[in-house]
Amino acid sequence: MRILWIGYGQAGGKIANTLMGMEERFRDAIVINTEAADLTGLYNINKHKRIIIGKYKQNGRGVGTNIALGAEIAQKSLSQMMDRIVKLSRILDPEAFWVVAGMAGGTGGGGAHVLAKELKSKYDKPVYGLGVLPSTTGMPVEKEVLYLSNALKNLESWRKYFDNILLVDNEQYELKEETCESITKMYQRINKDVTKRLTLLLTAGEARHPSQEVLSASEIKATLGKDGDISTIGYRCERIKLRTRFWRQGIEPDTKRLEGIIKESISEEKLTFPCDVHASKAAALLLYGRSKHIFAHAIITARAYLEQEMKIGEVRHGDYPDRTSTDLGAITLVSGVADFSKLERMRKRIEEVT
Repeated sequence: MRILWIGYGQAGGKIANTLMGMEERFRDAIVINTEAADLTGLYNINKHKRIIIGKYKQNGRGVGTNIALGAEIAQKSLSQMMDRIVKLSRILDPEAFWVVAGMAGGTGGGGAHVLAKELKSKYDKPVYGLGVLPSTTGMPVEKEVLYLSNALKNLESWRKYFDNILLVDNEQYELKEETCESITKMYQRINKDVTKRLTLLLTAGEARHPSQEVLSASEIKATLGKDGDISTIGYRCERIKLRTRFWRQGIEPDTKRLEGIIKESISEEKLTFPCDVHASKAAALLLYGRSKHIFAHAIITARAYLEQEMKIGEVRHGDYPDRTSTDLGAITLVSGVADFSKLERMRKRIEEVT
């Protein structure tokens, strides 16, 4: 699936940079920021695809968490951003645009919906959002309230203009046990996990080895829809036991094992945005691994389970065969989720401390 990724703000830029480092065959990316320093270190994206906006206002020093200022700068910088996007689009001919940003930030969170509105007015192509909800663990109360409030306000604005919004909750990735992991390492781990899910899902139709069932770009777009819905991606993976690596642990793949992997892919703790998937609008399932381990009976049984759990007519599905894979995994894209208890907890937290 050819996508023009637009990393907007610090978080969005880092995710776009990670994406381009994993797979370049089917997409391109640009990054946009008001803070010049945030564009350094994005080595997977060419310098001419890194755009600084708002110099007239902030002189490259960013807007912090001021979402009103972020939206204002975005509005006044539309011609600058669109000029670069139009040029890249002529080369790539994308099937969709995907804008990536942190929901609590002023630049990306506050400005992304402005760009989305302009993209939808110029192109007859889907415009998706990838929004990262903040982790506020250990933050001072004032900062916590600001981050949570910004995220909720920005999400409300995003839903007016994006065809679909994939949410990623940073708190979902926090290690519960005591660890020496740094903030930088944590965000790198989160970005790598999210981009792996997206890379496998969005390049499945161009797998190097023939699939039993292709999950095409049109099926992914049909799953996401155009109603401003919220989506989440579940991922469950097991390392397989190889004779050539007999000393390493792993599973012996069989039908029951694969069924379990697929079913667990929609458990709340495996989703990028934690929710109960019951009553969701649509879903697509992708199996990843060696062809001989992708058992037809397991797929039929597990798909029936997913359809029953989500109360939907049909789960679109496909496989991504890789004869060298040491893993067997299931990726489930769930769109139009109906459970927003995570967002309600954010609202209640704001009320508790204000």
